Amino acid sequence: MNDNKIVVTKSHFDDFSVPTPWRKFEVICEGRSLFLNAGWLAELSPFFANYCFGSDKHPGRATYNASEDLHYNELLEFFRCNFYCPMRKPLNISNVTSVLRIAKVFNMRVTIARCEKFIALAAKNLDQTKLLQVTQAVNECDPNSTTLTLLVDRIANLSEKDLSTLHFQDIPGDVVADVFTHRMNSKKGKKKKLCTLM
Repeated sequence: MNDNKIVVTKSHFDDFSVPTPWRKFEVICEGRSLFLNAGWLAELSPFFANYCFGSDKHPGRATYNASEDLHYNELLEFFRCNFYCPMRKPLNISNVTSVLRIAKVFNMRVTIARCEKFIALAAKNLDQTKLLQVTQAVNECDPNSTTLTLLVDRIANLSEKDLSTLHFQDIPGDVVADVFTHRMNSKKGKKKKLCTLM
């Protein structure tokens, strides 16, 4: 019998509340501290590269207030979804909109691309409320995104009943216009195809 046993331990996601020799950069939000590796931040973000090491260098600390639309719990989730400590938290339907929004603030293009890929794969399974939230977040981040086109297509193909219950005031007018333009073009295409068959 083999005495080598594989031990699986339940992993948890770090709260970044304690500095370590390699995580000394302090991000303060709503009076609470998160300690991160400035090099990690700089690798992912031109904003932090300049903030930590560039001409706009700051001495080991960044402070954000809730009024700046960055909240502690969202920022913690954002860092958990970006860094392996001990493992990176996966994106999910609940966190992807806030992760995408914060990635835009810090200009983290790799994280934006991960969020958009996740959204593109999850789009067909989103309920109507989440579909609008995600569409708004993607539009704010990149109005020319192919993921936004996919989301507009998904909304445009909802049934008349589902479409009539959506709260379009939650998304920008140009996106609403794209939805209805796509819907009208789709109907014209179906009529043309039907006439050709007849």
